[in-house]
Amino acid sequence: MNEKDFQYILTVAQCGSFSRAAETLYVSQPSLSRYISTLEKRLGTTLFDRSTTPVQLTAAGTIFCNYGKKILNLETALYRELQEQNALEERILRVGVPHISGDYILSRILPRMTKKYPFLRIDPISDYSYNLYHQLAAQKIDIACVAAPNTDPSIMVELLLYEPVLLIGAKSHPALENYDITHVDIEHPIFINVSELNDIPMIQYKNSYAEAALRQKSYAPKSVIKASSAPLALELAAKGVGFTSVIRSQLKYGRLIITQSLCPISIGDCKLPIYLAYNKLADKAIPEINRFIQEVKEEYCDASGL
Repeated sequence: MNEKDFQYILTVAQCGSFSRAAETLYVSQPSLSRYISTLEKRLGTTLFDRSTTPVQLTAAGTIFCNYGKKILNLETALYRELQEQNALEERILRVGVPHISGDYILSRILPRMTKKYPFLRIDPISDYSYNLYHQLAAQKIDIACVAAPNTDPSIMVELLLYEPVLLIGAKSHPALENYDITHVDIEHPIFINVSELNDIPMIQYKNSYAEAALRQKSYAPKSVIKASSAPLALELAAKGVGFTSVIRSQLKYGRLIITQSLCPISIGDCKLPIYLAYNKLADKAIPEINRFIQEVKEEYCDASGL
């Protein structure tokens, strides 16, 4: 059985005439009739009732056509998927991520993408959110996770989630010795008067998303230590140097040897919005963008945060 067998039978059934089907198939009518007669002998059954006008399918012919349509549809789907796979082998998806949360976002998405699309290469670009928007507008990157709202009409933005922001310090820090931190974790931070920590240095990594919320709680540390990176800020806090603010994913997906020694402290309803952003023009030109969006949404669909 081959594709030609199904096409010939389906065409005759659709046209209701061997002569009209021959014209559609660009073959002679005698040649088509001989081909179908030979096929019927091979199958051991009659597919058409030739005594009627137009010709009608027999019961066996109806079964043959039903399976023929399914097989041809599967064959079309196979070719389409193979073409898409070949296209993926040549595709590089440029993904922009924010400095602070980018590594933690990609650590969840990349395993999904590489498993489903092994020939699609993700090229991560880390930058500030406003720079990522500029790169999207210039089509220098394909899609981005950003931590700031958009004002460019050429960029499509979807809210992904809200990242809770926490204050953290070493569990062994003297400032926490009077608090019960036995069952504290990132889902259950302790609630304290953060103004009591003003005498302890604040470790800052670039701009703190928690500054406004902390000021509202009268948190005004007398000294500030500048850290060059988020991992360094966590490590200094773990060693008892001071306190720092983090997004929850930094604790959830950071190095256990460090995060397990840290105590998360609530600073109220302080959350950082994370958006998915992409250029409206690129969305239609690069199908991999939709695949990336789908994987991100499936990964985070059941999560209120990272």
